[in-house]
Amino acid sequence: MDSILRWKTLTRFSWLMVVLAALFHFSSGISEVTKAVQGMAALSCNYNISVDELSRVRIYWQKENNMVLSIISGNVQVWSQYQNRTFPDITNNLSLVILALRLSDRGTYTCVVQKTVKGSFKVQHLTSVMLSIKADFPTPSITDFEHPSPDLRRILCSTSGGFPKPSLSWLENGEELKAVNTTVYQDPETELYTVHSNLDFNVTSNHSFMCLIKYGDLSVSQIFNWEKLKEDPPGNQIGVPILIGVSVVIVIGIIALCFYCIYSSPPDRPTAVSKLTTSWSASCLLLPGTSLSQYLQDPATRPTTPHLQDLQPTTPTP
Repeated sequence: MDSILRWKTLTRFSWLMVVLAALFHFSSGISEVTKAVQGMAALSCNYNISVDELSRVRIYWQKENNMVLSIISGNVQVWSQYQNRTFPDITNNLSLVILALRLSDRGTYTCVVQKTVKGSFKVQHLTSVMLSIKADFPTPSITDFEHPSPDLRRILCSTSGGFPKPSLSWLENGEELKAVNTTVYQDPETELYTVHSNLDFNVTSNHSFMCLIKYGDLSVSQIFNWEKLKEDPPGNQIGVPILIGVSVVIVIGIIALCFYCIYSSPPDRPTAVSKLTTSWSASCLLLPGTSLSQYLQDPATRPTTPHLQDLQPTTPTP
């Protein structure tokens, strides 16, 4: 019984060594390809065949333990996860072309080529390609968000569409500041991250803030500068009251001068007020059917009633 178990163990070990030897013999090494999200990747199998040979070979592309694409007897089959965005390029080293790359596409892909030897298919070529997907965060944007109080201002720093998970920090003069409501969100479908954070600061001082976002070995940043509002000098602050006071004095002076000119005129020089009074009085003493213009132009139309000027008292002569 022990000899049978030893024989089975030796047989399994020998088969494993044969498989490893075949992989070492046929493999052309693992190459690396790095592409961006939503881009295109062409993974080369490094094996050339003519179109006529397709009916006599089998070609498999797989990622880890999952099938991606196969070509059997010239018929191409694409597995569901890669349908409508994956196809083979026969004329370019049997390359596997993947469109609209996703983060989930990253990993190791293996190309296997089998040919018929004595009526059975055997591995003729095997190679692997490591596909890396990068998703760089764009430069973050900083916007004026809101005003919690008259002396406080709140700004928002945000960016999205990157990978791996980012960390965001606010810096001023190399020192990290305390942020408000920092949020990191990952889209469950695309696996890409979105990050945003708020910062409150006092508007009475000058500031230069940096929004720094780190992800993996990379980082992006944006600068926000703030200059405090300039105050009016003390001379300008009292200039307005003085100007108002001077204007009031000038207006009062003009009014006083008008009254002086009116009431200081000699009796024999009728003023505008006396002329207006005379006209009003005359209109009250007009003869029937006589207009004011006729009264002023034709003395014959005037009544015998004396004018207002004639009603002033006279000084008796000695």
